[in-house]
Amino acid sequence: MVAEVGDACGVCPKCGKTICYPRPADAAVCDCWEYCPKGHRMEPYSPDLTPETYGPINGKVSGDLKSPLRIIMWCPICKYYSAQLPAEVHLE
Repeated sequence: MVAEVGDACGVCPKCGKTICYPRPADAAVCDCWEYCPKGHRMEPYSPDLTPETYGPINGKVSGDLKSPLRIIMWCPICKYYSAQLPAEVHLE
């Protein structure tokens, strides 16, 4: 059995960022899902669970507005709502 040395690298399928970790890692999670398109770090979103709010989000906001129950992150600066999940990166 030969021990592998060095770094294992892979490319995120969602943002294209290259991620490297010391071997024997074979997978990693990209942090791109934590940032809005303008580059601000988003915060966890906890929705108002009253039945009236289950429709589309109205107002001056952007992001995943058609399915507000799947939104998990939001940006308090630019009001971007995101349902994007963490992206797994396979390292080689």
